[in-house]
Amino acid sequence: MRSALFALLLSITLFNRTASFGVSRRQAAPTLDTDDYYSYNGILQYLDELTAAFPQRLQTRDVGTTYENRTLRTITITNGDGRAGKKVIFVVATEHAREWLTPVAALYTVEQLVLNVAANAELLRDYDWMVLPVVNPDGYEYSHSMDKYWRSNRSPNGGDCFGTNLNRNYDIGWLTGYVAQTDPCHEHYAGSKPFSEIETRAVRDIMLDLTASGRAVMFLTLHSRQRCVYYPWVHKSTPAENVQRLREVAQVGAEALQRAGGTEFTFEQAGVEDPFGGTSLDYAYSVGFPLAFALELSGVRGDNVFDFWPPTNLLKDLAEDSWLGIRAMAVKAIEYYP
Repeated sequence: MRSALFALLLSITLFNRTASFGVSRRQAAPTLDTDDYYSYNGILQYLDELTAAFPQRLQTRDVGTTYENRTLRTITITNGDGRAGKKVIFVVATEHAREWLTPVAALYTVEQLVLNVAANAELLRDYDWMVLPVVNPDGYEYSHSMDKYWRSNRSPNGGDCFGTNLNRNYDIGWLTGYVAQTDPCHEHYAGSKPFSEIETRAVRDIMLDLTASGRAVMFLTLHSRQRCVYYPWVHKSTPAENVQRLREVAQVGAEALQRAGGTEFTFEQAGVEDPFGGTSLDYAYSVGFPLAFALELSGVRGDNVFDFWPPTNLLKDLAEDSWLGIRAMAVKAIEYYP
């Protein structure tokens, strides 16, 4: 009798814990592995398993298929209250293939919003978050398997030249800046025309849908390794219309990152000294995101310089740092756009 009663009480306790996080009883929440880098397939599997565990709060959507037949998949995080039309924070990562820390940071952001729902309730009360953790899956896989330094996607450009730099392919100041943007064999190649690439068209379509519906508030593209929060414009040196507000949000992010990791972070307009065109940052701002930023994550930790590829024992700490910066920026954004 006692054992039966204990089992009943235990099952009730576990059910209540599960329910408090909105977890489906049919599938437990997967654990994010920050001990190693995920493959592209591993990232999709994690998103799918997480969504299966929280079906009332999460939704994945396939938004495109790359040249090498890989799926571009977004995940949208809500608080599960079912209220439509909330404002949106849109986060993308891995526009550049070799920046392996950025999908880790994106997935960690997803995990924090999903599992720590009580601590982050203010971030989801009137906002949904949409995350595209791998904008460039073909390049990401090629960087892991063939050429660690690979930056672009893998679409063919003729001859032995492959790849367009996705963060030069948006229709805003296209071809401004580096001459190499016209060279189909160079890592700065901007493509044959604006939005020549499947990946940038997929991001564009999400942006335009969010701005048309009046939901777009903040866009974040995650990069590494400059230790800076950049804001528009990139393709010209003149300041953006709401530069003071952009600067204030960038500042709180940089300060949070610096406090978290002890590494100096700066915040600045991207195109003051070295303007170049075709960036997702400028395009998001130009189509109606009032806040748009490129968050360049750290390439150092203390005396350890790792550029784009942090040692795996640092991934969890660096991902936590990035989340604290993103969270601080989101809090400030919500203050401005409640």
